Amino acid sequence: MSKDMSYEAINARKNQIMKDAMRISYEDFEWDGIGFDYEKMMREVGYSMEEMRQIQPDNGVVETPLLEIRNLTALARKYAPEGKGARIFIKDEACNASGSFKARLAAISVQQAKRLGYKGVIAATSGNYGAAVAAQAAMNGLKCIVVQECYDNDKIGQPEILEKQRICEAYGAEVVQLTVGPELFTTFLGLLEETGYFNASLYTPFGIAGVETLGYELAVQCRQRLGKHPDAVVCTNAGGGNLTGTARGLIKAGAVHTQVIGASIDLNGLHMASDHDFNKKSCTTGHTGFAIPFVT
Repeated sequence: MSKDMSYEAINARKNQIMKDAMRISYEDFEWDGIGFDYEKMMREVGYSMEEMRQIQPDNGVVETPLLEIRNLTALARKYAPEGKGARIFIKDEACNASGSFKARLAAISVQQAKRLGYKGVIAATSGNYGAAVAAQAAMNGLKCIVVQECYDNDKIGQPEILEKQRICEAYGAEVVQLTVGPELFTTFLGLLEETGYFNASLYTPFGIAGVETLGYELAVQCRQRLGKHPDAVVCTNAGGGNLTGTARGLIKAGAVHTQVIGASIDLNGLHMASDHDFNKKSCTTGHTGFAIPFVT
């Protein structure tokens, strides 16, 4: 008898599908009530900083340059109160394979899939992360499916996402494009179950761990160049994964007093269930998954 692939049936099997797709039982890290032992999870199923700094360079993730933005610093000092106006630097993550910091996450997730013997990986993503997973899968000889939340009800695609489709396909991935709604995760779960591929999406401890090298490198580079840790680090924040991973990396490098600031796009006034509003978004939000796993 064939499996029931209805929306209700697939979501009823969600936890088991996720376990099979990562071989992690998040129940092992849950406390009674709503508590979750995040640090235990990262210790037991994550990667050490030393391991990640060996894996990533072999997969096109480099120690990206730290560039001083002198003109912007001068402009800030021109208008800032006396004694204000910090030196401003940018860490150029476009130097990574696939052109974004998300190569860091993808490299660790795909490496885990390869170690566990999966034949392929699947990621539910609309932007840069899909391109990163596709690139890492190609480097490591794994098949790849990228599930995108792309179209409105009139089948009009969001420009930024359509661009990422071409990049993913150029790396050899199969791209499945959907309208915006709950069908994204249902289709994603169904494909994981059908293919037996690894869940390489953002909502895993491997993704969060992969970003830690960014914060670690940043602290080391500032020490070498400036003789001290950065006073503040500003990073994109949507789901919280980038913020969490960068902060953890800074702490591991000893930058315990650095202020970490999350910069989010202001979506006030936009309703993401609205076709009209959805297609106004032609930029990336810097989404890097959630710090607490999706299945929890």
